[in-house]
Amino acid sequence: MGYVEGWLPEDPAPFDGPREVAELPSALRAFLQPGGWNPAILELYGAPGAGTYPLAVRLAHLARDAAEEAARFTPCWVPLGAVGTTPDLVLLPLLEQLLDGRPPRSLYDLVLAEPAGLEQALVWPCREILRHGRRLVVLDGLPAGQPGLDLLRVVHWLVAGTDSRVLAVSEAVHEAPVVPLIAYEVTDGPESHAPEIGTLARTLLKSLERWQGDEVNAPVAARLRTGRPQPVDQVRRALRDLYASGLLRATRHDWYRLRPDQRTGALPHPDLDLAKAVLDGSADPRDGADAYVDLVARLTRAGSAETAAALLDRLEPQLMGRQGLFRLLRLKQSHWHATGDWESLKLVAAASARETGTPLPALEALAALDSSRAAVHTAITHHHLGLLHEAAAALDAIPDAVPPDGWVLHTRAAVQCDTGQLHGVDRLLRSAVEAHQVRGDARGEAWAIHHYGRLRMLRGDLEEAQKRLEAARHMFMELGDHQGQAWTETELGRNQTLFGSHTEALHQLHKALGLHLANGDARGKGWTYLYLAVAHEASGDRKGATPLACSAERELLNVPDHLGAAWAQHCRALLPFASRATSPTAEVQLQSAMEGFRLSGCLHGQAWNTLELARLLQRKGARSLARAEVELYRDAERRFEAIGDSYGQRWAMLLRANTFDPSHRPEHIPLAARHLIREPGAPDLGTPFPTTLSHIRLTLLDDESTAGTASRIALRVEPGPEHPWSTPAPDLPWLTARATPLTAADVEPAHAVTIKPSPREQDGAEFLFTPRRAGRHRLLFTIEDSATATVLQQVETYIDVTDGESGPQDALSPEALRRA
Repeated sequence: MGYVEGWLPEDPAPFDGPREVAELPSALRAFLQPGGWNPAILELYGAPGAGTYPLAVRLAHLARDAAEEAARFTPCWVPLGAVGTTPDLVLLPLLEQLLDGRPPRSLYDLVLAEPAGLEQALVWPCREILRHGRRLVVLDGLPAGQPGLDLLRVVHWLVAGTDSRVLAVSEAVHEAPVVPLIAYEVTDGPESHAPEIGTLARTLLKSLERWQGDEVNAPVAARLRTGRPQPVDQVRRALRDLYASGLLRATRHDWYRLRPDQRTGALPHPDLDLAKAVLDGSADPRDGADAYVDLVARLTRAGSAETAAALLDRLEPQLMGRQGLFRLLRLKQSHWHATGDWESLKLVAAASARETGTPLPALEALAALDSSRAAVHTAITHHHLGLLHEAAAALDAIPDAVPPDGWVLHTRAAVQCDTGQLHGVDRLLRSAVEAHQVRGDARGEAWAIHHYGRLRMLRGDLEEAQKRLEAARHMFMELGDHQGQAWTETELGRNQTLFGSHTEALHQLHKALGLHLANGDARGKGWTYLYLAVAHEASGDRKGATPLACSAERELLNVPDHLGAAWAQHCRALLPFASRATSPTAEVQLQSAMEGFRLSGCLHGQAWNTLELARLLQRKGARSLARAEVELYRDAERRFEAIGDSYGQRWAMLLRANTFDPSHRPEHIPLAARHLIREPGAPDLGTPFPTTLSHIRLTLLDDESTAGTASRIALRVEPGPEHPWSTPAPDLPWLTARATPLTAADVEPAHAVTIKPSPREQDGAEFLFTPRRAGRHRLLFTIEDSATATVLQQVETYIDVTDGESGPQDALSPEALRRA
């Protein structure tokens, strides 16, 4: 949890001392009075143990809880010293609170800016927010001497002429004639009513005294404690006991640090042990990411560059997007202050800029870096720009590695998926999964599985795509990779559209859109708008699809993502405009889309665009254009054939054959058709070519399955559009469904259940699955005609079951992928 505006430490002694503003000494009372000519800065100073901290907490509570609204302040508690006390490092947590988790786009530009200009860039937005409200900024731990004076000058400028106030807590008064302030000395410590602390709390206190870090929460403290690991809940209670005893200070919700006078000579080995715990997977970097990012800075200063680099690589998901913006800026500034440069952070900064939808500055930054990792990131960035030729060329320039680099392999596969050239992609992704597993790169493996899901979706194997994408999503969630999770949610929504589950698709895509917005990812937002347009069109809401396609085009042009913008223009040209069936500028939009597809190197897009240009001539109705129309259809056929897209080729052949017979032409080709490049002989599930097949839909209704706990599984039989059962009728046949466990598990009911072929939930069946052990379980579902006892279909599926502690293990092995 980051710094949150309005949070305050609990009052350590709520029943001692003044409990109302009127009971305060006159100097403190005057400071909290609204208006007037009193200085806007109060410095509470006193020797260690004098009680400055609890008095600051009391004043902040009184200011926040004042009875009159005009006298009420919103507190911003800023602990100084976590990564430094220079003005830029103090302004960062202050601005994080003032913005309340909503940083403007201009702030993302600072990730790649030179560190020297950050202070000036932060001062103005801080002052602007403080000018429009009544806030009490608490600087907990103002340093002595010149560093403290520098901070006082900065905060004085921030609040001068505003209704906001600054409360600074220090050990010695600062003589600052250019900064008007009230100095108040605290001489008496608070009375101690603290309970006796337990053995665990005493052990934790000793561990913290030996640690070089500053802020700590329960998961990090549990890793610092030597000896037998202790449950995090017990460690959390011990930290609260230490706070209640006055031995720790609270810095934000559930984060604490030692009093300055308690540090007894920190040792380097706790930092090295903490880094090792993160690298070997025994510590979860999501729980206490700020502490681990600060650890990177300390390891670098201590000369442990190799360990710092490995830890930085492991923490990369926690430095991406909105969740990592302030974290990355703090790391960058502290590294710059300590070493004079930020060279070792430029790669992760470029990746962060790219993942928030600004790939051009990222590409410029990467061009100055000379390493194999920078070359891979350059290829990924070209891919984000929608420049598929350039991405492929960048990958070709990377020397082969032994063992192979999984990022090179799965990025090449992703590029080929977007060009429409799917031959060999399956093999690339299998090799990528193996390469990531050999290197122990769980994040790379998750991306490889993500792209494998995309491949199966393009091939029309939607059930397999769903499994792979769900597995990738869970891996991203386990890693704390919000970017990966958002993109996988997006692809799951697209998969639901192709399934024909339009309500589920819209829900899934809106969820994905929220994640992209939370991540600050403009490119992800654009692609999700595009898939929402496709989903609305597939559901029959063609008018509702038009503004979404327009939003997608605008967002993707701004990134810029040339491939995404071309697809958005292509779709927009085919959607209604006002009361017309298509846009009056459809030809211009299709021509613009063709230029985008050519620039990006997307052969699949060029083929579909050629097909739609031919259909545009057909809609003009002039017989003189028929020859040109036929030639365009032939051109589209050749383009589809060149990339092995028999599905698109069939559309082109069908339309060409009916050039002179309008009665057999479809009014429009669904946009979802462009998201399929079927393998020869693949069934036409969920496509405009009607199918006579029925399918079994299985849904796990609970988030995860654990040993000894029952999970609900829903089963439905869904007829295809051309199946005789697809039309609702009272005489639909009764079927039976039976579930048989093939591993150590129980299923209820054990007997067959009567169902009807229908997509409606009430016509399906629900089973309770209770595994007896953890691991992979297999289930066999059998559908029979109840009148004849004929077995119509059998489906075998699997469920990964955990022991309830480590979470689902959805990372699929290369062997599992080979069996797919």
